[in-house]
Amino acid sequence: RAPAEQRRLTLVFPPMTMPTSPPLGIAMLKAYIEREMPQWRVTIIDLNIWLFRFLLEGIERGEIGLTDAMHQRMGADTATLLHAARAFSGLDDEAFYQRPDVYDLHGRTFLNFTEVFREMLTEECAQWERGGEPSYLLKVLVERVLESQPQMLGVSMIFSEQLPIGAMLGRWMREQAGLKVFFGGSCFTEGVEHFMKWYPKAADAIVTGDGELPLKALLESGGNPRGVAGATWREGDEVVRLPASYQKDIDAFGAPDFSNVDFSRYYSPRPVAALLLSRGCYWRKCTFCVHFHSAGDTYRLHSLDNVIEMLKRMVDQGVRHFSFVDEMIAPGHFVRLAQAIRAANLDIAYYALSKPNKTFTPEILQEMAASGCKYILWGLESGNQRILDLMGKGTQVDEVAQVLHHARAAGIHNHVYVICGFPTETPEEFTDTLDFLWTNRDAISAIHRSVFSLEQGSPISKDLAKFSIDEVWLRQDGPLGGRMGYRCASGVTMEQAAAQFQAALPMFRRFHPYAQYMANFRDHALLLYSQRGPTLDFSRRGIPMPPALALRHEADAARAPAPVRDEPELINDAA
Repeated sequence: RAPAEQRRLTLVFPPMTMPTSPPLGIAMLKAYIEREMPQWRVTIIDLNIWLFRFLLEGIERGEIGLTDAMHQRMGADTATLLHAARAFSGLDDEAFYQRPDVYDLHGRTFLNFTEVFREMLTEECAQWERGGEPSYLLKVLVERVLESQPQMLGVSMIFSEQLPIGAMLGRWMREQAGLKVFFGGSCFTEGVEHFMKWYPKAADAIVTGDGELPLKALLESGGNPRGVAGATWREGDEVVRLPASYQKDIDAFGAPDFSNVDFSRYYSPRPVAALLLSRGCYWRKCTFCVHFHSAGDTYRLHSLDNVIEMLKRMVDQGVRHFSFVDEMIAPGHFVRLAQAIRAANLDIAYYALSKPNKTFTPEILQEMAASGCKYILWGLESGNQRILDLMGKGTQVDEVAQVLHHARAAGIHNHVYVICGFPTETPEEFTDTLDFLWTNRDAISAIHRSVFSLEQGSPISKDLAKFSIDEVWLRQDGPLGGRMGYRCASGVTMEQAAAQFQAALPMFRRFHPYAQYMANFRDHALLLYSQRGPTLDFSRRGIPMPPALALRHEADAARAPAPVRDEPELINDAA
């Protein structure tokens, strides 16, 4: 029975990040709140895709112009940008699936376009925070949110790039519209107190941990965060934070509600939906990681019956491609998931994240492939055993190689994460990683790479001596605490790590068997593998060997013994 008077909650996902599929968090919150609190009507606004469409459609109509400087930054003209938007929207499948040269041009252009407007909006938000007039784009973003006539506002963020725009929206809605505003999302795993001081007027409360129960409590209290588990808020000049609580039965949260989402507006040729099959990480031992903190020291699984129901619902909605965004899926659970998908006769394709250990047997990988698994993002991180042990990965280099080759043989593409410059890592140990990648290049489809960053709240930051870090300082302040500098008693310096990384980038970029920018668009990679996976030719990639690895191979060749001839050498003395 519908209540006599409904309240209106708007949940927003701010710009600017990859616009290939709808955000999961606000769809999950909408489903839970409307089921548990029928007096509330929830509107979800993916302001990220809305802004992309607003800009690109405005450019196509000639209502928004790009400056020469913008074209230079994009490395392309307006026509190329619009061609990229059409191909990524499914209007030019030949350019997407059959022309890697065209895809690379489109991918680079789209990434550069995103970066240009992200930087511009970030600066406009900073100017407004300093007392300047709001820009045209900031005004249209605010107007889009106000169209939903919210009585309370929730802002969900998962990337630090979203923080300036989210903070602007929150402060505007509080000061100009008189709304209660709540922030949440995995972006706030660490640094919440710092954010409240950096943007003191942005939110009435920030929620950490699971969002469903705290949001329900905030709505019930009229926005008062006192006593709400996982809430952080300001009281005068002080910041108050309550510890989060975690519900064991996550099936009780229900399935995400994508019913009002127009998948055709996203920049993927076919719909791709994110789903979360568990909360937390089953491993929780990687010394560099803070991601699992968003779920506390827990690992909670949705039941397989619940997962299959979620998938069936999405398939009925016309979605057959999925990203399973769990921190990691354990091998034993993965095979049960794959068997359940096959038993339900679901014709789907998906990718997920995991850790490459020997428990992924050829039989398990074949079962995964048969269920629709097209690729795995593996936490490789290093090809040197000492560094892997220091990272707490719990993997063995030779076993990792076996898993990658078994997965490739099963028809699963392998994307691997690599970290350069881990504390105490020597140049020779990073070259071990390059050597591992080169040796196993026929089994690896993409490399996701980064230079080591010391994360506040990580196990490393809590035990610096163990990692020979003898000095730490703030390099650049930021809303969540900034970027940290550090000095190790041994191994490469931060500057040397950056130089090693730059030298290896040409090799890293060329690992994808189709197009180098495909690795930047994870949802696109899924679609490509679904359609062309078996026909991708790994032999034509032209991967360049980094200088450090080339020197090693030359030295190894020089030390190698001369080949033994089967027959005596003939001397030509005819002259």
